[in-house]
Amino acid sequence: MRSLDRSAAFWLRAYTPAWRARRADEVTAVLVDLAPDGARSLDLRTVLGLLRGGVATRWRQTPPLRVYLPYRLLDVRVPPQYREWVRQDIASPGALRRNLTGRLWLFVLPLWNALASDTRGDTLAMWTVLTIALTATLLCVRPGSVVRRRLQRHARTSPPVVGSWVWVRTSRARVAAEPGAQALVLLLTVGAVAWSTAAVLAPTRLGSVPCDAAGALACSELVVVPRDHTALITAPLTAALLAGVGLAVAVRRRLARHLADRPEQPARQLVGLAPHAGPGLALWVGLILAGATAEATGTWALSLSALAAPACLLLLPTAAVLWLLARTTPGCAFVDLRHVAWTGRPVEVDRYDTDLIPAADLVRR
Repeated sequence: MRSLDRSAAFWLRAYTPAWRARRADEVTAVLVDLAPDGARSLDLRTVLGLLRGGVATRWRQTPPLRVYLPYRLLDVRVPPQYREWVRQDIASPGALRRNLTGRLWLFVLPLWNALASDTRGDTLAMWTVLTIALTATLLCVRPGSVVRRRLQRHARTSPPVVGSWVWVRTSRARVAAEPGAQALVLLLTVGAVAWSTAAVLAPTRLGSVPCDAAGALACSELVVVPRDHTALITAPLTAALLAGVGLAVAVRRRLARHLADRPEQPARQLVGLAPHAGPGLALWVGLILAGATAEATGTWALSLSALAAPACLLLLPTAAVLWLLARTTPGCAFVDLRHVAWTGRPVEVDRYDTDLIPAADLVRR
């Protein structure tokens, strides 16, 4: 692509993606023909005209503020006449960025109050942890499934036609049992080892002491105090592990009873983990290790480990049973293992999912 073509493509981004998909090539050819010989970029007058036209086009195609703001800020469904616009908004590049940006206002006031307090350093650390946790979670989710769920919420119509797109029945994607159980075992193993170690080694803990509030009948506040007896935490850890082994035995019996006669799944498609699930899991492992290290060294008082370590020890044996059974049960989805383990009922047959595709693709089918 020549530099003039690149310049035209850059300034045409002022228009909506749908407009560019229909007319960008034609307009680019016209701009190149009208440009002076030897020009390497568009002149200022042409650039200002493209910006003005792009802003006007976006303004005409965007719903009024009374519809746009509730949708962007609160995820409220738009009226039927704007379903084509919302389809373009959800399916076009940058949809995740726009969706997250629209929710940032929920955190402005809590973050401002926290930064204005005396514990500014701890607050920044907490928000950093929350940001990394959100990033790790988003990396573990399939982008296509998020787009489909948002389209089903905002662009579902009757009749099932949205502009030149139509709703069709499609197979339901389910994560295969083995990779799903393997990821669960990884996180629970890291959490059980790291948080148990932190719970035993932490030199401080949160404690409650009376406060000097005038006129109060009863007043107490949380402070950091030295640890007293390690046995007070090792006993719950041991009890949680023993209870987890008993729970795993019960889950193993449920799975052996119901997995062998699971029904056929004509509406299901087994998939692996999300494309970026590896970095997402690595971020979660890093967060767990960093938090456990902070508590074990006394940087943070013993708090999360006291709850997370028993929880991981309770669930880890069951997760190991799920993983071992997943390796010997081909064609099984992780949701089947979770359903049987949690409810004790047989595997249910999945219903077909729905997806929005161009009408031209439906005709070619």
